[in-house]
This record gives sequence, C-alpha cells and structure tokens, in this order.
Amino acid sequence: METKKELAQTFFDQADVFMIIITSQEVVADINKKALELLGYRKEEVVGKNWLDNFVPNQERENIKRLFQDVLKSTLRHAHYEHSVVTKQGDERILSFHNILVSDESGKTIGILSSGVDVTERRKKEKTLKETENRLQVTLDYMLEGCQIIDYDWRYAYINTAAAKQGRKTKKELLGYTMMQVYPGIEKTELFSYLQSAMVNRVSHQIDNEFTFPDGSKGWFELRIEPVPEGILILSMDVTKNKEIQAELSRYRNRLEEVVAERTAECAKINERLTQEIQEHQKTEEGLRLRATILDNAMNAIFLVNTKGDFAYANEAATKAYGYSLDEFLNMNLSMLLQPQDASSLNVLLSRITEKGQTTLEMVHLRKDGAQMPVKLYSNLAKTKHGQFIVFVIQRLYHR
Repeated sequence: METKKELAQTFFDQADVFMIIITSQEVVADINKKALELLGYRKEEVVGKNWLDNFVPNQERENIKRLFQDVLKSTLRHAHYEHSVVTKQGDERILSFHNILVSDESGKTIGILSSGVDVTERRKKEKTLKETENRLQVTLDYMLEGCQIIDYDWRYAYINTAAAKQGRKTKKELLGYTMMQVYPGIEKTELFSYLQSAMVNRVSHQIDNEFTFPDGSKGWFELRIEPVPEGILILSMDVTKNKEIQAELSRYRNRLEEVVAERTAECAKINERLTQEIQEHQKTEEGLRLRATILDNAMNAIFLVNTKGDFAYANEAATKAYGYSLDEFLNMNLSMLLQPQDASSLNVLLSRITEKGQTTLEMVHLRKDGAQMPVKLYSNLAKTKHGQFIVFVIQRLYHR
C-alpha cells in the first residue's frame, strides 16, 4: 500500500495542471509532467535550476522576484499572481499561479508549491477586445453625427465631441451628470417621453426635435433613440439650418401663391383682355423659368469631389472657365488644377475641410491651356448615403 507521501507524489506528478515546487532560494525542487509538457523540457533540465532566472522573461523577472519574496515573508498561506514563462522553444506563455507556502516539520517556510493555469489565449482575446473597444471609441469621437449614451440613472455615460458641441456644453460638463442636472426641466418635455419609452419599454424611436437651450435659443435635431445594454443610445444630427431654409422656402411659396391668386383675380375682371393677359402671363412664366435655369446652372464654377480630390461633378460654368469637358473632369483629380507648388498641400486642405466642414481661401488654378486663373474657393462638406463629398464653389478673381 502506498504511503501518504507516495500518494501525494503521485497526485503531484499526474495532476492535470502546471505544478512546481520552488525552494526559498528560487531553485526548482520538483516539477510535474503537465508543467514539463508546457515548457518542452525534460525533468532533469529543470530541477536544480533557478526558476526565476531561467524560466521567467527578463522584463518580468525583477517584479516576480519581489512578489516571490513577499509571499515567502507573508503570514498568509496562500497567494495569487500572474506572470509569463519561457518555453524551450523560446515562446512565452502566461500562467495564473496559486501559491502555497511549504514548511518543514519545525514550521519554517522552506519554499512554495505553485499550481498554474495557462491563460495566454484568454489574455490575448482580452487584449484584442480592449484594442477593438479603443478603436471604436476613437471612431465615435470623430463622427460628424452626435453620439451619447445615457445610463439607467439618466447620467451621461458617454458623449462624443459632436454631441457635446450640439448641446453647447463640454464633455466635462456632461459626463457623470444627469440630464436633469444639465438641462433642468427636460423631464417635462415631449423629447423626454420618447427617451423614457426607449429606456423603460426598450422601444426605438426616430424623431425631429426642436430643443430649447437654457438661454432661450432653439435648435432642430434629427434623433435616433435606441435601447442598449447600458441604457439608451442617442444619435443626433443638427438640422437647424435645414429647418430655417425650409421655413424660408415655405414663406416664399406662400407669398408666390398670394401673388398668383391676386393676378388671377385681376385677369378675371378684365374679360376683354383675357387672351392678351394670358399671353403676357405665359411670357412672365417663361421668364421666371429662364431665370430659374440660370440660377440652377450657376454663373460660378461648381465642383463636387470625394475626400481624395477625385471629381464627381462639374457644372457648365466650370467647363467654360477651365476649358475641360465634363467627361474630362470625371477622370481628373483636383490636384490637376493646382500649381505644382500647391499640389502637395491638397491632402492637408481636404483633411481640414473634412474635419471643419467648410473653408474659404484664395489661390491660383490652372486652365487646360496652362493659363493661370486666380480664384476664391468656398467649400462645404456634404454627407450622403454614398459617402462624404466636398462641394467647391469657385469665384474667379479678376483683380490679380
């Protein structure tokens, strides 16, 4: 019958985890089969060697030596720490160790029994996940669309730069605070009822919302509200300018309808001149259409380019000003209109427009015939379902 000591040795040797006994002098006293398989060594190549000097990577050695000595001096019988080990092939594996103090018959600590679990793949996955999360956060921070996450206590858990700017606040003024603290009275608004529906009932909403700021000014925002595990996600686009333009167009249409109604009433009163009035009215409409056509085709050159500077559109004024046909423009890059000394700065210009949304500057362009043409550029960033494009309106300068 095997003695207790023999049974313990058998358990040690056959255990399905990495096990090793290290003396207080850091020397390997024994190591089991599972540990040897992971390291790739034979037992005689490990036993008797300094464990920390020979099997722990240089960059971790000093710290692990300190931890090892702290465990030996500790009054606690058990301790945990994690570090890498170097295999015979030179690979590094990460192990999570459970350490137990080993004492002699007199109670003096003579070493440590360590059992380890290989967590290399787990740590790699965690690292990859962390890197992915970091890249995702960077992407969200640079979105043109506002993005914010509100937790279940109605606190701002995350907000990107665009959303903070839309709310006329800094991230510091928002993160960690509740919506009610930042915007007192918001819980009484129609917007909050949609937010509450998404938070409590886990229902998505897409709305146009007119928001009143603390100073009394107002702004319009397209909002998509989605339930997420952390609470609710709010994606927002500032459409205040669009709403103002729509309102102006509506006023113009209403006035136009009033004018048409007045003119129609006048024509009805003068039956004898009905034909003449109709003809004059038709001429007036033709003149209006002609003016609309002139406006639609703009006197200034207009370009549409992608964020790399490739042309996607050029109007008729552009073909006349530069001497290229539309087909030629569609196979060109904006750099081909620049002087050699300016072409290298195109990427900087496009990046600045992409970041700021718009810019204005004066420079010299080249026509197809090589002639120099001083111009003033007005640019705006346009976001479409096909990607981001830059609209350039070119005003020719004749004073140079």
